[in-house]
Amino acid sequence: MLEVCIFILLLMIVFGRRLQGLSYTWLDEALLRDESRFGKLVWTALLSLLLLLAAIVYTRPDTACNNLGFLYAQLAENPFDFAAGNPLSFRILTPLISYAVGLRGANIIFTNLILAGVLIGTVYSIFRKISPRPGDAFLAAVVVTFSLVVLTTIHCGGYCDILTYLVVFLMWHFRSKRFLFYVLFLIGLFNRESIVFLLPWLVFISLEIPCSKTRRLAELAVGFALAILIYYLFRQWVGAQAEIEFSGNYYLRPLLDDPLKHFRNTFYYHGLGFFSVYKLLWCFPVLAAAAFWRDRNFRPLIGFALLLGGAWVQLFLAFDTSRMFTLGFMIMFLSLEYLLRTDEYRFRKWAFAAVLINLLVPQMYTAAEIVEIWQSLSSHLLLPYL
Repeated sequence: MLEVCIFILLLMIVFGRRLQGLSYTWLDEALLRDESRFGKLVWTALLSLLLLLAAIVYTRPDTACNNLGFLYAQLAENPFDFAAGNPLSFRILTPLISYAVGLRGANIIFTNLILAGVLIGTVYSIFRKISPRPGDAFLAAVVVTFSLVVLTTIHCGGYCDILTYLVVFLMWHFRSKRFLFYVLFLIGLFNRESIVFLLPWLVFISLEIPCSKTRRLAELAVGFALAILIYYLFRQWVGAQAEIEFSGNYYLRPLLDDPLKHFRNTFYYHGLGFFSVYKLLWCFPVLAAAAFWRDRNFRPLIGFALLLGGAWVQLFLAFDTSRMFTLGFMIMFLSLEYLLRTDEYRFRKWAFAAVLINLLVPQMYTAAEIVEIWQSLSSHLLLPYL
């Protein structure tokens, strides 16, 4: 990555060959100065924009909408034209938002980029509150920016997964605000129904909140059932106006005919799809898991298993392996919350070095039997002249 090498060279010029001047304390002080200068809200917005622009340079942005992105763009032209039979009519939320703000058709690309910036800013803002030091929030924001959580939005024009990831992150943060928790789940259903695969994990984090277990289970049954019922009625309403290809039968009928069809066809690529989400930074969850195991603290490990299992089981129904594994993205934030709170393994001493090394690993992506190595912006622009 030419851009990453230039960036590291600039850091070495400014902070010394071994980056000895770039300490965590320096970062804390710099962030505090910027927050004081601009105000926290404005600074968070500026930081989100800068990180998003860096991600756009790191991974060539798509200026067209292909595959599912094309269908999302069509839906953004007129989300309520159900008679057109758009296969994604059940996933109306992001196209509806894009339509409402005037970013119609292929301009949904900009809607998703704005939502990506919102997610980056939300991660920074929330980790600023729950982590001991300002640099911790910056680390969390950088990690999410250069993962498939955000990079897929940049490289796969029109794909609307980013709003689902924002909803899931907010559900975790606001899990004690029960009404908001279920409203967010309903919002997630309208964006991409695959959020249901995280139901076991969502139930698990809900049961961790102090409350009578009987009362909590009853609340969970009612809350999730109501949200799913509302979404089901919406699907029935849309389906009554046109035959929508991506219906329940579209996914379930092949599963009943051959339960292992997609799983068997993509199994060879599961390791690569899993790795592609965070690449070398999977070492963060691995170290957190090792610490939990050492301390015989098994509850977080159950949460990890539910997240990854929920993402993995999608591959019985779908074949875009990297995107499916990205649904388990919250494992990184659970790990960072622990590692930053405890500074286990002297985490702050080497975390940013790991991030820099990770940036040097080319971004991979796999769907079905396709494996891509994504180009950076400079590579894409220079390639025709080489």
